[in-house]
Amino acid sequence: MHDQTKRNGKRRLAILYQLPESWGNVRTVWDAARQDDDLEVLVIMLPFFHQDYQWQREASQAHLDELGVPYVAWDDVDLEQAGLDAVIYTSPYDETRPPAYRFANLRRHVPCTAYVPYGLEVGGGEHNYVYQYGQPVATGGTAVFVRSQGARAMFERHCPTGARHVHVTGHPRMDNLANLARFEVDPSLREAIGTRRAILWNAHFSIDGDLWSTFDLLAKGIFDAFADLPDLALIFRPHPLLWKKLINLNILDEAGIRALKTELQARGVIVDERADHRHAFAASEAIMSDAGSFLMEYLATGKPVLYLRNPHGLGVNEEGAALVRHYRTASDAAELRLFLEEFIRGDDPLGVGRRAAIDDFFHRFDGQAGQRVVDVLKDLMQ
Repeated sequence: MHDQTKRNGKRRLAILYQLPESWGNVRTVWDAARQDDDLEVLVIMLPFFHQDYQWQREASQAHLDELGVPYVAWDDVDLEQAGLDAVIYTSPYDETRPPAYRFANLRRHVPCTAYVPYGLEVGGGEHNYVYQYGQPVATGGTAVFVRSQGARAMFERHCPTGARHVHVTGHPRMDNLANLARFEVDPSLREAIGTRRAILWNAHFSIDGDLWSTFDLLAKGIFDAFADLPDLALIFRPHPLLWKKLINLNILDEAGIRALKTELQARGVIVDERADHRHAFAASEAIMSDAGSFLMEYLATGKPVLYLRNPHGLGVNEEGAALVRHYRTASDAAELRLFLEEFIRGDDPLGVGRRAAIDDFFHRFDGQAGQRVVDVLKDLMQ
């Protein structure tokens, strides 16, 4: 049980942790707050309720323990007595949280509510704008912290309450990539790649519904292409919800997924399920990605990007459309092969423009966004 009384008159900031993969969104906020003499920072571990995700308390606990991050479980906190001055949400979706931590309930106990977007939104579709910009914490929160002026403009256009509460600090998630060249990649990943050149593949989970995923359309073509190109290593890093989605759609059961992973490993494919995606970003030389956060985030590496476009899906939003102008695009196996052949030759005709666009999509890409978030929160807590 965490001490729930204020100590030494410090302001108390809580970070709501729901998924291991989302810790990177707030890691540098945690670092900056922990080093601030005026603040006490508390990590509250919550479950993540979702039909396409099997949340495990033990896995979340193990991840935080491995990071050395002290935390308290949601069911050990008395919110009326906790004395929280501010709270940071890492997911906008109230239905993924226990009732006491849903926005309308929690804000009764916390004067300052903030949201760090869980992803770098590129998906299109009118109803998706409601998911990204119209959730309670996004519309009613004291502050939302975004990666760029372009991201703020999306709130101006699509958030029912506008963008007066939206702060362009840069996204703390991007602090993780500011010094990627010095990041220590897991030696086991380096060993698995060996002498090959690695390409990262990120598949979305929306095989049904919004259809951003191309997993069902392009997986065979991707696996076949890499089987024909032994000098290339494929790092397959699926969206965290993909495996459960395959089960829910009766495409595979749990035994089938285990068998698929074993088969891929036997074919030399590296299935990356590390909580920290920087290992895959640093070890790869290019990415192939559906419409998702990685499609935006990988831009910051300066490396080549192939946008895997589902011709039947919702596609990308306005920011996404501006982004993919700097990328190659593939909707079938033939276009995919052209990208791989170009990569092997070392041709990168879009490289100069793509790297020049980094500053357009990431405000002050300097590794200090987490500190700027803390600075704004301290002002709001006065």
